[in-house]
Amino acid sequence: MAIYNFLNHGETTVSEIVNYIKLTQPTVSYHLKEMKDSGLLKSRREGKEVFYSVSETCPHYDEECVLHGLQFPEAKSA
Repeated sequence: MAIYNFLNHGETTVSEIVNYIKLTQPTVSYHLKEMKDSGLLKSRREGKEVFYSVSETCPHYDEECVLHGLQFPEAKSA
């Protein structure tokens, strides 16, 4: 949910997400694809960069998503 929290602050690139989350690019890309396929995120391409943002509409209904603007608690380090 850290990726979703980060994207709640606005549109950003995969590389910015990788730097923030501290996971590998393939891992972040996998999670972004899963969230996009489920309808939680939207993306747009500009040259070589892909920008991701939170989808404001529910993937199942044409209404505002209940997750929009929700802030999940950050995971605590062990």
